[in-house]
Amino acid sequence: MLSRVAESLYWMSRYVERAEHTTRLIAVKLESMIEQTHEESHASWRRVVAALSAEKHAKDAAISYDFTNILTFERANPSALLLSLRNARDNARQVREQLSTEVWEHLNRLYLRLQPITIDAIWVHHPARLFREILEDMHALEGVTNSTLSHGEGWYFLELGRHIERAQLIGRMLDAHFGATQAAAPKYFDWLVLLKFCTAFEPYCKAHTAALKPDTIAEFLLFDAEFPHSLRFSVDRVCDALTRVAPGAAPARRAAVERLAGRLKAAVDFGQIDELMGGGLAPYLAEITHQCEQIHTSLYASYIVYGAETVL
Repeated sequence: MLSRVAESLYWMSRYVERAEHTTRLIAVKLESMIEQTHEESHASWRRVVAALSAEKHAKDAAISYDFTNILTFERANPSALLLSLRNARDNARQVREQLSTEVWEHLNRLYLRLQPITIDAIWVHHPARLFREILEDMHALEGVTNSTLSHGEGWYFLELGRHIERAQLIGRMLDAHFGATQAAAPKYFDWLVLLKFCTAFEPYCKAHTAALKPDTIAEFLLFDAEFPHSLRFSVDRVCDALTRVAPGAAPARRAAVERLAGRLKAAVDFGQIDELMGGGLAPYLAEITHQCEQIHTSLYASYIVYGAETVL
């Protein structure tokens, strides 16, 4: 596979994952506002902004309208929904021949649907409804991607992009709720919203009943091996995908990125929630994010931007 093709598939998947995550957070937040006071809602919005690394762009936001506009339409915000979809579409267009017609049409249709929409147009009706509809479209996109593409080397670059992005997004989400820098301590309802942010409320209740305990929530979202939006699940998928890409590459080129992935997997496999909740969770999450960035850098150096002398 050409390195430019691998790069476009990788980034397409990362941007799609980022867009889906942003959409879900906005939808859940808008739906949860009815149960919160103004102060609680504002603190919760600030956690959403922190989870999406948009603090600089939302520092002057005061009401839900402002937060929604910044997270959806603000061109300067790299986590904005519309920008993520545009970047995903641009990358998909560069490798159109690698994608099925269904994948391209779903992504292109979703992007074009959002182009004429403004914040004022959605705010006069039921703003959460639009984001739920977008979320359904993105789930359909994931479905046709899974079912219409060959699960070969290109597929595994899509998997790498999806799960490296997801692991970092989950880490930032947990840090926004458990980290020492948060503006206000989450309350009982905030833990419910956190589970819904991660599509985890029903799976969590099946595993641990409906008793919402911060320690148990953190353990579930960090270490559950079967839940798709847990950190461990994404790390396992990253490690698996790395064994399937560039099968003809020299062992020396593969060694660096696989070693980093193995270190990350060990950190997740052997993490103990009792130790982390004693004050080590924020540094642990920061280290996980750092290791994901190292894997990204090493992945680029090994498979995408390497020079001819590397191969020789």
